[in-house]
Amino acid sequence: MMGGIDWFYLRRPIILLLAAIGVSAALAFVGWQYESIQNEKYQTALSQLQSTHRIYRNIVNDIDLIDQYRSLYNDYKSSGLVGEERRLSWIESLESTNEVLRLPTLSYALNPQEEFERPKFRPKRGVEVRSSPMELSMGMMHEEDLFALLEGLRLSIRNLFTVDSCQISRDTPVDRSLETRRSNLRSNCTIRWVTIDAS
Repeated sequence: MMGGIDWFYLRRPIILLLAAIGVSAALAFVGWQYESIQNEKYQTALSQLQSTHRIYRNIVNDIDLIDQYRSLYNDYKSSGLVGEERRLSWIESLESTNEVLRLPTLSYALNPQEEFERPKFRPKRGVEVRSSPMELSMGMMHEEDLFALLEGLRLSIRNLFTVDSCQISRDTPVDRSLETRRSNLRSNCTIRWVTIDAS
């Protein structure tokens, strides 16, 4: 037959073609498997990298917070709020304030340190808040002297103090004219110098 296909001659090229197709399909499958495994490894590595970046950012933020708190702590320590009580500083501050105000009389008594107590005040564990009560007795020309003394104390020293109580009484009778050289009023106050022991 002149026009027919001679399969005998085509058999070998067809077998080679089919073998090449099979090998190509196998290689494509192996390549796809390899790509899937590598993609999975990439996703795992990417997830670990993102997790490491988050941890790093958190560490940087923690270091910034520690620096801020250390700076605040050092400020509080240098001011005397944190650490040992500074009785001499408190007395010097009181006397320097009075040098400006020139109250007719001023006396004080600094009592032993005790635990600082206020309703609903609960310090954190490991932090001990203590206070040193100071009794103040002062002769004043007028009521404003009391506020001027407390404000002068606040401005002259960075320690924290609270005012527990104040009583004002008149030294001169009401029907008398006000004195300009000696006290017209007497004030008795209790203030507390606060100290924090955070050791």
